[in-house]
Amino acid sequence: MTIPPNTPAAHTDDTHHITNLFNELETAFTEQDATKFDQHFTNDVIFTAVNGMRLTGWQALHTYHRERLTHHTHNIQTWYEIEHITFPHPNIAIVFFRQPITTPHHQRTNVGTWILIKQNHQWHITAGQNTNVTPT
Repeated sequence: MTIPPNTPAAHTDDTHHITNLFNELETAFTEQDATKFDQHFTNDVIFTAVNGMRLTGWQALHTYHRERLTHHTHNIQTWYEIEHITFPHPNIAIVFFRQPITTPHHQRTNVGTWILIKQNHQWHITAGQNTNVTPT
């Protein structure tokens, strides 16, 4: 994954850390490891999945991801394409991305807007919205 264009120089290190976080999410998805995937979310996360389900709190999100990664990810390939990161505050990042998904039977893409906060020099996802988009 590359650093998105137009990233302010003042945030190059933060952008690198956030990019690495998304790389770790990709790896955890491939390994079907919900615990590894969810280690990047805050305890009070609020997350809206592509099906419109709103999940409040780490445990609810982890239960959802554990079920999805255990029963619905075989033969799925996915990755993140970060389009833009903005920093409205030094400890807050908003990440806009695309997530192509391919299976042996179809392709689709999610687009996401996630809010990350920096705590103890580490970035964590505190809110997110994923939307499935129809291929054009």
